[in-house]
Amino acid sequence: MLTHFRPRIRSRHLSHNVLRHTENNLPMMPFRSRIRLGSTNELRSLDRFPVVELNSIEAIKNSSNKLRMKTCFTEKDVKTAEWYKHIFANGIHRFQNQIAEEEIVHTLEELPFPIISKSLFGSRGLGNKKHDTAEQLKAWLEGKDLSNYIFEKYYNYNREYRLHVNSEGCFYTCRKMLKTDTPQEARWYRNDAHCVWILEDNESFDKPSNWEEVIAESVKALNAVGLDFGAIDLRIQSAKKSNGDVRETPKFIVVEINSAPSFGDKTEEAYIQEIPKMLRDKYNKNR
Repeated sequence: MLTHFRPRIRSRHLSHNVLRHTENNLPMMPFRSRIRLGSTNELRSLDRFPVVELNSIEAIKNSSNKLRMKTCFTEKDVKTAEWYKHIFANGIHRFQNQIAEEEIVHTLEELPFPIISKSLFGSRGLGNKKHDTAEQLKAWLEGKDLSNYIFEKYYNYNREYRLHVNSEGCFYTCRKMLKTDTPQEARWYRNDAHCVWILEDNESFDKPSNWEEVIAESVKALNAVGLDFGAIDLRIQSAKKSNGDVRETPKFIVVEINSAPSFGDKTEEAYIQEIPKMLRDKYNKNR
């Protein structure tokens, strides 16, 4: 009878193959286990055996659909961008505020521009567009299936970080910094095409003074969608005010959470080290 089992990796992302490779593989565990990185495929063949699973199908569905994700954030009072659902009635575009405690519906002209339209299933900035004026948004709306979008207020916070977190806190982080040659029309968002990733030990990381609060809010976002681990993207105010004074508590928002972040060399090292700990902790809690 088998007494040790190899963790099963459920992912289609090529960078996650490192978790399966013999030379860098995760250790054998004294229980069956499954690690989901973005995968929602059922595995009925294993249902008859007890399996320790990191990231449930339901939690991944919550994090991969922006409407579900933002709803979870709002229900758990996570610091996130003010957002709106589109309502079309009697030939008029209206937008219902999803953050306000009481029901508030805006006309298109009443929205706090700039506004970001976000595709529910877009990733790495794809499906997102910034609208600076009511005229721009009105033109963009024509012909769209708007049930596939949510709308967010744009926050001009110039620092963006990615925190990889679990219930214990942040186990790896980096800062996304724009390349100097990034065109002006693309400087409002960050992705691999026009960013460099700055590690925490780099002077340019520029850690916010309220970093512990940032970590706590990231864990709160993780718990809101029900993931065991995930990558949180946050936008944070600059360290200094326009007059040069240091901000004691920079404002920030949780942009989104990702259950299947791409791996670079340092990211894979962090996950190879952290996944066995998370599996053992969850196994011990469920015993």
